[in-house]
This record gives sequence, C-alpha cells and structure tokens, in this order.
Amino acid sequence: MAERPSDDQRNSATFAALAMLLLISAAFLALVALVLPDLLWMVVIAIGLTLSVVLQYLIWGRWLTSVLRDKEDAAQRQSPSEESDRK
Repeated sequence: MAERPSDDQRNSATFAALAMLLLISAAFLALVALVLPDLLWMVVIAIGLTLSVVLQYLIWGRWLTSVLRDKEDAAQRQSPSEESDRK
C-alpha cells in the first residue's frame, strides 16, 4: 500500500504549482502587453491597489490582535467571581 506524502512534500508541491501558475500568468501578461501596451499600466495599478489593501489589512490586523490579546489577558487576571457576576 502506498504511503501518504508528508506535510512537507504536500507543501512543496503546492508551492511549486503556485510558482508555475505565477510564471505562466506573467508570461501571458507579457504577451498581452505586447498587443495592448496600456493593459500593463492597468495591471500595475491594480497590483498597487491590492498591495496597499493587503498592507493595511496586515497592519490593522496585527494592531487589533494585540489589543484583543491585551483585553483577554486583563480579563483573565480578574477573579472568577467577577467574571461570573458579569454573565
């Protein structure tokens, strides 16, 4: 009976597939940019907007996670009787 691949093997296969997809997409975009040069600028602008949204999400997400973690730590430091009174 064949063994299942390990997590590392599955992760490397997924990474390889995504890398090939990115490479093929870039090649296709380059071919389309030869025919429609203005399309390249639209793609660059779309990538820039997407990166700015992702950066904002990461920054706010990390800040919000730390705030929520601090509130949870403060709530855990309270005595159990105070927590049961709140419920």
